[in-house]
Amino acid sequence: MMIYIFLGIIIVALLAYFGVILAQHRNSKTIDQLQSQEQALNEIPVQKAVSEARNLKLTGQSKKTFTALEKQFKLLNEKNIATIDEQLYTAETANNHYHFLQTQQMVKKVTEQLAEAEQAFKEVLAGFETIIEQVDENNAKLKELEKTYQKLRKQILTKSFVYGPAIDQLELKLRQLEKALKKYRRVTAAGDYDEAAAILKTQGEAIETLDKLMVRIPDRYKETKTEFPDQLRELRHGYAELAETDYQFYDIDIPKELDQIEQDIDATNQSLKTLDLERVETDNQAIAQRIDHLYDVMEAEIKARQSVEKRNGELSAFFKHANQQNRALYFELDHLDQSYHLNHDEISQCQDLKSQIDDLASIYQTDMDKITQKQAVYSMINDNFDTAFAGLTKIEEQQKALNDSVQGMQKGEQEAQKSLQGFEFELRNIKRQVEKLNLPGLNQKYLDTFFMVSDELKALDEALNQTKINLDEITKALITTQADLDHLKEATNDMIDSALLAEQMIQYANRYRHSHADVAAASEQAFQKFEKDYDYKGALETIATVLEQIEPGSYKKVEDSYYNSKDQELNV
Repeated sequence: MMIYIFLGIIIVALLAYFGVILAQHRNSKTIDQLQSQEQALNEIPVQKAVSEARNLKLTGQSKKTFTALEKQFKLLNEKNIATIDEQLYTAETANNHYHFLQTQQMVKKVTEQLAEAEQAFKEVLAGFETIIEQVDENNAKLKELEKTYQKLRKQILTKSFVYGPAIDQLELKLRQLEKALKKYRRVTAAGDYDEAAAILKTQGEAIETLDKLMVRIPDRYKETKTEFPDQLRELRHGYAELAETDYQFYDIDIPKELDQIEQDIDATNQSLKTLDLERVETDNQAIAQRIDHLYDVMEAEIKARQSVEKRNGELSAFFKHANQQNRALYFELDHLDQSYHLNHDEISQCQDLKSQIDDLASIYQTDMDKITQKQAVYSMINDNFDTAFAGLTKIEEQQKALNDSVQGMQKGEQEAQKSLQGFEFELRNIKRQVEKLNLPGLNQKYLDTFFMVSDELKALDEALNQTKINLDEITKALITTQADLDHLKEATNDMIDSALLAEQMIQYANRYRHSHADVAAASEQAFQKFEKDYDYKGALETIATVLEQIEPGSYKKVEDSYYNSKDQELNV
């Protein structure tokens, strides 16, 4: 038993020993890695950058920046690295003496310090590299600036004539740029690359502005130097020729406008002299628009005169035709007015159209007088021509429509006479139909309808035989009479059918007269309505009602027989 306990103790001791050895080995490896990281800091090329920057012989702000970076670099080497070395040595010693907790604390601290030191070295390096890069960038910008300067200088020397009054200010800006470049060289030679960069930035913007100005100026100067003056000379010459051939212009004094444009061109040249290109471009655009307007005005008058001269004969003939048409229409209306009532103020309409023709003719004559007096503004006359053509076209259309509206009067009278004759024929037919039946009489309602239609036909005949007839009233009367005549025909047909059916039903009822007292009574009552009251429909209803009670379907049988016979008669 003691042997097992002893063996257990030995095993535990061995495990503890191996654990200590393993922890010590792991810490040693970590410390070695940290030492390697420390050595790697020396590989960051800060010292090389320091030497390159020192060789630039910096001054001014550049020198201050360099000094601050160099001081930071020395502090890192002298203090931070020394501290890291010391702490690594302490960690290694603690690990050798198996002080693992202290070792781990020191390892953690050194790891953080190494990271901070590496970041600090990189920042210092970046600072020195920025100084060096700035120098390279300044040199590149200088080359570009000098190239542009030489290009602009050459343009001004060889093509000064394309810049006109702007040349003095352009040369001044070029001299200012040259002075700035000289200052840059002095500052650079002194080693103040920060100030040199500021100079390059300012002058870079200045030369870019100058370059853009020199691109914009030639076209604007060309406008004020040659294009506008050439156009003004052409306009003056053109106006002189038009004035000699009696052209007039409304609401514009062309010579005065041309003088004003010349003054505006001079003012634009003054703006060009001060390099106020925004104003030059705005003013030139306005001048170009005004010149174009003068061309348009003069061209419009030339075209208007051509149009007036071309259309004058046509318009004169148009007036003549419109007047002839109006006279013919008036005579026709006056003639019709003798025989017909003109209910739509046709004569007044004709006279109103004549007034419209006269108004247009008055304007036309005034325009012709202006041409004769050499005071014509042809664009205005041409507009009047357009109005006259449109007005006369509309007037002729109205005159034709008016003429067409009255041309149907005689035909309308003939149609009314024909309709009246038809009505009279139909009324005679109705009268003959009723007379053929030899009825004992006619009830007052039917007679009223008949005589109403008869009176309407007499009134129509009288209206159509008047010296001056009113077709509108006659047309209305025709419509009313037609409706009343249709109603009379319907009433006549109903009366005839009722009378004949009543007679047949009374005869049919005779077979029951002696055997049925109610049939005898109904027959007597129906006879009284037929012979005394002339109520043929009532007589039919009275006898048919009683017979239907005794012999259902009797009325239908008699009715069918009646209408079959009637249809056969109509088809014969």
